[in-house]
Amino acid sequence: MRAPGPGVRFLLVSIVAIAVGAAAPVPARKPDAPLKPAPDAAWAKVTTPADGPPLVMGGYTQGCIQGAIALPLDGPGYTVLRPQRLRFFGHPVLIQVVQDLGAWADANGVGTLLVGDLSQPRGGPMSYGHASHEAGLDVDIWLRLLPPGQRLSDAERRQPTAISFVRAGADMADPRLWRPAHGALVRAVAQDPRVARLFVHPAIKASLCATYPPEDTGTARWLRKVRPWYGHDSHIHIRLNCPVDSPACEPQTPPPPGAGCDVETFSWWREEIARWLAAKARRATQTAARADTRDDSATDSVTDSPQPLPQACQAILNSR
Repeated sequence: MRAPGPGVRFLLVSIVAIAVGAAAPVPARKPDAPLKPAPDAAWAKVTTPADGPPLVMGGYTQGCIQGAIALPLDGPGYTVLRPQRLRFFGHPVLIQVVQDLGAWADANGVGTLLVGDLSQPRGGPMSYGHASHEAGLDVDIWLRLLPPGQRLSDAERRQPTAISFVRAGADMADPRLWRPAHGALVRAVAQDPRVARLFVHPAIKASLCATYPPEDTGTARWLRKVRPWYGHDSHIHIRLNCPVDSPACEPQTPPPPGAGCDVETFSWWREEIARWLAAKARRATQTAARADTRDDSATDSVTDSPQPLPQACQAILNSR
């Protein structure tokens, strides 16, 4: 594995330092404690998909879905985590992507994939945990791999233990945990034409840049989809392109050309992550201040006010 250049290494250390410093003001919370305003809880209370053909409305962070289907909790090469959350629904294309990836992992001896959250039965905003995953087009795949054929116990499935693949302050993935199979997994996802982009920790992106030659045109074509972002040290976040059956789906701007392994690109990410974390800390402080003036049972958000959903989403939420 080639080490990243000194410029990239400096920027990666800076990103980690910014993340640690800016994230400090965020108040601690109990696992699965509601963080968003009460209206978002309505989407979490719905337990069945909306009838009708698959149709995505809106975007990844302000959307919903009609005709979602459930991912079977177990399949070749994968198993679904925390089914009690009812977040294993998605557009049929997303379900097929997960099943195809599990089959690939099984066939290549990679191990059993641990599948995190997809979307709620009708998508929409979640009361905790994610600012996206609203349109049935996002899924988290944990980097922790089980031996081929192994499954978790029911108790482990309901309360699994995530493992960080980035040591504190490191500018590369943890060599004690990161294996060629992890790089192959990310590459397989990114090479899928149904995938628009995927998010990983900046140190993991650096490890990929050091392993796969970014100057190679074929490599750059899939590496550009791998977007470094704060967090994402224990999982990869996969996001699909808008499906052809959903003209009202709002796509994200495609990643810029190039592998994204250069100093200029990492510098841009450093600034974006710093800006995002500072805004997050400000919102958390405001939330804590408001909490002092109301009943302890009230809920609020560490994100912005609820983002506007397409008008059609209200009908999807209310449909039987």
